[in-house]
This record gives sequence, C-alpha cells and structure tokens, in this order.
Amino acid sequence: MRHRRFAMVLLVPLIALLASCGTPQSAPTTEPKKQQSSQTPKSNSNTDSNQQKTVVDDPTQGDWTDAYSGPSDLDGELDEAWLDCAPHNAPDPEAFSWKRSTDHSKVWMHATEGGMDGSSQRSCMADELDIADTADLSDSWTVTSLGDYDRYQKRSGNVINIVWQYSDAVKKSLTVESDSYRVTLPYSWHNKITTSVDGSTITVTDREHPKYALCTFRVSDSSNAGDIGTSLIQKYQAGNTPVQMWATRWAFVAASDPASISADDAEDVTDLQTGGTVEYDSISAQIRAGDTSGVFAIDDYLKAHIAVSGL
Repeated sequence: MRHRRFAMVLLVPLIALLASCGTPQSAPTTEPKKQQSSQTPKSNSNTDSNQQKTVVDDPTQGDWTDAYSGPSDLDGELDEAWLDCAPHNAPDPEAFSWKRSTDHSKVWMHATEGGMDGSSQRSCMADELDIADTADLSDSWTVTSLGDYDRYQKRSGNVINIVWQYSDAVKKSLTVESDSYRVTLPYSWHNKITTSVDGSTITVTDREHPKYALCTFRVSDSSNAGDIGTSLIQKYQAGNTPVQMWATRWAFVAASDPASISADDAEDVTDLQTGGTVEYDSISAQIRAGDTSGVFAIDDYLKAHIAVSGL
C-alpha cells in the first residue's frame, strides 16, 4: 500500500505538468502592413516532386491570339516563353495551334499525336519557365501546381491540349487595393516591385531602386496634366471614383538633370516602365538631341498593361 500511495503522489504533479504544457498560447497580434511586394515564394521545380494534380474545368475559355507584331505585344514570362517556343514552320492549324491569351495570363497548345505533337514546345516551355515537363495526360482536364505557374492538360484520343497559366498567388501579388479602387499591374513586374497604400493613394516603386516611383495612383478629377518630367498618364473611372495615374519619366529626368538620378538607375527604372520594349541608350540620345518623342513609350506601356477598377 505504501508503494501505491507513493506512485499516486508522483502521478498527480506529473498530470498537472502535462496539462499545463498542452495549454494553447495566444499568438501575438501585429498591425497590418501597408507595403506589399510582388514576390511569391519560389517553388518552381523541374522534377515531379511536390506536384499536386486536380481535376478542373476547361481552361481554354476566353480570348486568344497567335499574332505578334513587336515587343509591346507581350507582358511577362509566359508571353516571352510563348514567343521563344513558337514553332518555326507554319503547321496545319487544324492539327496544331500555339496561342496566348489576350490578357497575357495563359499559353495554350493544341496538338495531334502522330503529327506535330508539340513535344518540342512542351520541352521548351519547361526549360523557359523552369518547371517539370508534361506527363500522364488523362481524358479530363487536370491541373498541376508548379510554383508561379499552373499547368492544365488533357488528352482526347490523339488530341493533346495543354495550358500554362500564372498561379493565383502571382495574380494576387500584382493586384493592389486602396480604400476605394483596385489596380492590376503588369505581369512583367512580378518579383520586381514594391507597392504602398496610403488611404486613396497607391505608389509602385522599383524594388531595387525604391527612391524612384514607377507610377502613382490617386483619387482626383483635376485637369492639371503636369509636365514632361512628371505627367498625368491616364484617367480612370472606378465606379463613382475618379482615379488618375501619374508617372515620372526617369529617362527624361536623367538626361535633363543628371544630378537627380544616375544613368544606371534611370535605365533600370525605365526598363520596368516600358516593359523592356525600348533601348534606354536610344531614348537618352534622342532626348539630348532635343527629341523627346521616345519617352512616351513609357506612357504607351503603362496605359496598355495597367487596369484600374472599382471595389
């Protein structure tokens, strides 16, 4: 009996200790941040590990094109991969097609086994996007998550359809909301920018050069248009809210006031403001020669690849 009583004496504090260790602790609260980065976790892989396949609806809905007239047509890595991986010949469109979505979010390959099966395009896309190549196609649409991208695929008889698309995380990283409107930014800016929100004002900066804004959005219906250095680029109507996009043309500022920004920094920022569609040295030389027409490539790119909408 003495031994049992001794065991019970030890057991009671042990149970109390275990109970106290299992008590959940409340997590500390933190204030929400007003800065947002366009970077998503880098988890792309060229192996089959960590891939998740899910049966989904047809992803080929929407507007598509196979046209290309110049660099300004493209926006982001998917568009660039579409161009780099395009077939060099002119295949039968009934047997093979290679298209990109007009909103720059997808690339679609339609191919036929026994003919041009698209194996070179599939391999090229895997290399360009640094993801695993396609495998195990089934008779219903499935999606495989591959970091920044989702790959949809399906086989119907001898017909193969594959769609490469940006992940929801990428799309979310390029969407910024103020207290009254929403801005959707170019895919080419993914992982390269930081955004900040101050009430109804949204500012987008180059991550590597945070002193220099790529563009700024503010609620205003003012008729002031600024000057050639910093100008009103576009007006939007987001529901009942008038929104203006402003931008500093850093290529012009660097040429006219070199002390305010270095040529190297201006080149980097201008490359983002134009989506890499123009040669900075060419614009800079034009400005110094008195021709400022080249700087308006900034306006063209921003207006073409940025959208503003109501909440």
